[in-house]
Amino acid sequence: MHTQTYYHTKFEADANRESTTVSLQVNCTGAVSQMRFANRSVRLDFYYIYVLKGKMILEDCELLAGDVIVLEPGHPYQYESEGETEYLWVHYTGFDARSITVSALQQLNVKKTIGIHPEIADCFEKLFREFIINDEASKTLSVCLVKEILALTSRYAGERSEKTRPFASIEYIHRFFRTEIDVDSLAAMENKSPTAFRSAFKAHTGVSPNEYIILQRISEACSLLSRTDKNISEIAKAVGYEDPYYFSRIFKKKVGMSPFRYRQNAEEGRSMRLTQ
Repeated sequence: MHTQTYYHTKFEADANRESTTVSLQVNCTGAVSQMRFANRSVRLDFYYIYVLKGKMILEDCELLAGDVIVLEPGHPYQYESEGETEYLWVHYTGFDARSITVSALQQLNVKKTIGIHPEIADCFEKLFREFIINDEASKTLSVCLVKEILALTSRYAGERSEKTRPFASIEYIHRFFRTEIDVDSLAAMENKSPTAFRSAFKAHTGVSPNEYIILQRISEACSLLSRTDKNISEIAKAVGYEDPYYFSRIFKKKVGMSPFRYRQNAEEGRSMRLTQ
């Protein structure tokens, strides 16, 4: 990464402005990659900083790689780097700027550790490009990109960080729910004990791993009943149940009707649509 700065205005000072007439407006953006730098100022707009490498020393905190801070308008700041440091930044304003920022980060002028995420850096690259193009669409797209940056920051700043989300096991269930799946094996995928895994899984999905597997099977069964002529035994086997009677009991418990009745309802619905 190399140092770069982008403005819509002719002079840098003109980009330090507050707007109360638009919902959100991006004043300027850029990236810094330097061995040594220092800055002291007060801005009229919001100042988002995302450190990718090195250390930034502020008066009341230190920002390391993976840290984010948003300084609110009128907040005096002073910082300097320690060693080779890289960070991305953007200044924005507007009458919705505060609510959007607080919704994403909860607190202003306080650092959040979110880790290094390429998709946030990609948003900044797209933002730089829009400042270069600088046509009528650029203002709208720039606002969308800042909202995406804040939304991604919110995702990774939350208590349920990416590392605690059971992505690998959920993906595995969606691919292999038709087969026998051992919960202990799913826990191993997430490097967790079975107990910790079950707790993390339910916190993210709202249901246990076994319940999630069943829901995927029943969802697929509903689709097969609606769009194919397979019999109940064939559908049961297709979604992972060797015993069609057991499948029918599970289906009725989750859907509220038997597979046969579900198919009848689906066929009646199609017939009604055709005669309308």
